[in-house]
Amino acid sequence: MILPGQARHLALYEETVGLLNELIEKDGILVTHIGKIHLALPSDLELSLQPLIGQRIAILRTDLPRRQYLFRVLVKEPNLEKKEEP
Repeated sequence: MILPGQARHLALYEETVGLLNELIEKDGILVTHIGKIHLALPSDLELSLQPLIGQRIAILRTDLPRRQYLFRVLVKEPNLEKKEEP
């Protein structure tokens, strides 16, 4: 198990993308396992991120006072290439 001090912190305007595998809250820090990265986040994001486990997400650190971290679910875009008719 990775400890909060061993997890990575996002720099301002840095984003990470990957499959959200797990969330572990320890000592007021939320350690997330996104792809191959262990990321330390504020523990108050746990309730928002919990339903997203198993989904591919992006998390962005911002300078917004009330929205330090923004996250979104990434969905595979449909293939929009036009098929040639025979």
